[in-house]
Amino acid sequence: MDISVETLSNYELERGKPMPSTVHSLIQNNLVYQLNHHYRTQYQILPELSLDTPDHKPLVPDIAIYPKFDIDRQHDVLRREDAPLATLEILSPKQSLSDLLEKTQRYFQLGVTSCWIIIPGMDAIAVSHQPGQYTFFSGTDTLQDDKLNIQLPLSEIFK
Repeated sequence: MDISVETLSNYELERGKPMPSTVHSLIQNNLVYQLNHHYRTQYQILPELSLDTPDHKPLVPDIAIYPKFDIDRQHDVLRREDAPLATLEILSPKQSLSDLLEKTQRYFQLGVTSCWIIIPGMDAIAVSHQPGQYTFFSGTDTLQDDKLNIQLPLSEIFK
């Protein structure tokens, strides 16, 4: 990151990522809504979930997608040890694209199947199923994640 430790907020230090902006929050909300609306019977859509990592460095995707599972409200988990099927990261104004590319490397090392990078200023989403290879969707495209069988019109995400 280009930001010195002195300027980081507690939020940023705890989560290892910049504080979200208004646009970031709106897009995250639209993604969670659309994913739940269309895929809630197949998947658990979990925003801001802490993942356990071998190096114990914070790793909190904006959204994680898991296979559907029953929630045990009596035994909550602070950090998931199992890798999600997908992680979705939304580029924040104080964040560089290279930061998110580095995060996708870490997600793939954990066993994540799909990584999405959402770029608000371009109304674009890059979907990756392996490091260094991306399929880009923008404008009026419909995002397709063939590994998870998910299709979402970008017009519903960037509205």
